[in-house]
Amino acid sequence: MTEATSEVTRPRPAEATPPRLFRDEARTEAVQCLACGGPIALRGFGAIQRVVCPACGSLLRPEDSGALALIHRAARAHQESVLPLHARGRLDGATWEIVGICWRTVPGWPWQEFLLYNPYRGYRYLAHSTGDGHWSLGQVIPGAPKIVPGKRHAIVHRGRSYRHFSGADAYVTYAEGEFPWQVQVGDAAHIDDFVAPPHGISIEEVAASDGVELTRTAMRHLDAAEVWRAFDRPGKPPKQKGVGMLAPNRWREQARSLWLSCLVFLVVWYFAVQHVSGSASEREVFQATDLRFDSVLSQEVTIGEPGASTTVEISFTAYPLDNSWAFAEVVLIPLDGEEAIGLGMEASSYSGFEDGESWSEGDRQVDHVLGRVAGGRYLLQVTPERDTSALAENDPLGLRLGTFGPFGVRSPDTWAIRVREDVFLSRYAILPVPIILGFPLLAWLLGRRRERKRWANSDHPT
Repeated sequence: MTEATSEVTRPRPAEATPPRLFRDEARTEAVQCLACGGPIALRGFGAIQRVVCPACGSLLRPEDSGALALIHRAARAHQESVLPLHARGRLDGATWEIVGICWRTVPGWPWQEFLLYNPYRGYRYLAHSTGDGHWSLGQVIPGAPKIVPGKRHAIVHRGRSYRHFSGADAYVTYAEGEFPWQVQVGDAAHIDDFVAPPHGISIEEVAASDGVELTRTAMRHLDAAEVWRAFDRPGKPPKQKGVGMLAPNRWREQARSLWLSCLVFLVVWYFAVQHVSGSASEREVFQATDLRFDSVLSQEVTIGEPGASTTVEISFTAYPLDNSWAFAEVVLIPLDGEEAIGLGMEASSYSGFEDGESWSEGDRQVDHVLGRVAGGRYLLQVTPERDTSALAENDPLGLRLGTFGPFGVRSPDTWAIRVREDVFLSRYAILPVPIILGFPLLAWLLGRRRERKRWANSDHPT
């Protein structure tokens, strides 16, 4: 069975009104089991309908006189629950005592249900799934949640929407203590669980002599360590496994704040980038146009200030490029140093028709940015090269008339070079963006993965 039934409860009556006699700690009434003679201490007083002897499992009913009447004699061994009967713990700002323990199961998925009692607050229901170790705390709610129009398996209660998780028939397999409802081994109830983690609503349907009895219980997830501390239990609680029906999804809870934080960060980063890019001078160091491919350029240039570093952009352009390529080997040789800077730059332009549609690729101009170039004097050497096979094919007689170059100069088969300093590196502006967006995206993916694990145990797996 699915995880849903691990956090549900039995039909509950309305909570008992706190008696006036409880001005101090509640007193208990000691009686004996009519079947085995074992001592039984009653805590719930007038609200109790059934008492199950912890020792032998016999069913008893409180009489008006305060004595117990035997309903069914049983002889079964006491079974240890994860929390003992009559243990006291502090939850929701109040001290509660376990007055009843009920084990329930659906095929393949058992859980233990602890009836908590406080004379001033009534009853609460603490459920522990023995299959995966998850805990929840419940309280009967008055009235009925509203069904969401136009949506299947969804309800609304106090402004919160709940989705149906699962429905199943659950059976009582063990009970001990006292209960404000008639309980015995073999009792069955149909349970439908609706969830909005870490909250949930359990709707329980029990066949009664006069029709069907419905009980609605609001549940919330409890951490195992919190339960263990509340009841002062030794050691560690049973280990939790998987994603419980009501287990909170921390990734989804943090997603909204992460997205807002990243939005603020992106806005701040945008203005910071605008400020830095606007302060860049992008001064032109050298420019040459209308250069022939059969010549090598050698030019002394001064870049930046001595002792400081700057960013340098080198642009190489070739014209015309008609289904061909052009290449330039660019070298910056420091006149006052030893380490030269070299790079290869290739421009290309290809086009054609395929399947009745035209296509084109490449670019006649290529740019390359060098970061942290030391200021000083350099010897700029450019060795160009072009695709001569394409020229022979396109202009076999050498009658090319030329075309406009990159800077408005009409010249056949020429290239141009331009060097600028103190340019803004756009890659540094773009690089942090995926990192900034990566955090909320990662939270979204992890949250989605957790939800898939949760709903894999439901009647509506995603």
